[in-house]
Amino acid sequence: MRADSDMEEITKHSIERASEEAVKLWALSSSQYPFQNRLIQEHTNITIIEVINSFALNARRAMEVLPPKVKYPLNAARCKWKPMEGGEKVADLWDALNRIIHARKLYVGFEQLPESVSVIDGGAIIVPYIRAETDRKELAFIDPFALSYAFLYGALPALIEANNA
Repeated sequence: MRADSDMEEITKHSIERASEEAVKLWALSSSQYPFQNRLIQEHTNITIIEVINSFALNARRAMEVLPPKVKYPLNAARCKWKPMEGGEKVADLWDALNRIIHARKLYVGFEQLPESVSVIDGGAIIVPYIRAETDRKELAFIDPFALSYAFLYGALPALIEANNA
């Protein structure tokens, strides 16, 4: 940030874009999708990849004006889940954003809901995580709902405060 406290236009733009994408990510990771509809699943997969990439780039750029020692934990989950296979669960917003931006592999994780929870005939699936791997970090789980929550309720208020300073 410059000495006169004026936030750069590119940073303001990135805050706005990251906020928009965080809301989309919140909605996409909170929805139930039909288990037996491949078309919806494929479009959801593509949309989540596009949204999470745009979100990560803009959130990361915006957060560069914040103190680097402040952590924004990924601890607000839309549902309770545990990784079914190996790999760590990413716990920090900055780490998650970097993994997404530098991903060599990026997968959307769909998991089936129990019938008692599903509101869709034939069963439903949700997106409780994405998996990202970089050239330096193994494949890991990132909760997209927790990602959007950490930004909207942690980083965004700090960014607004920094802009008003």
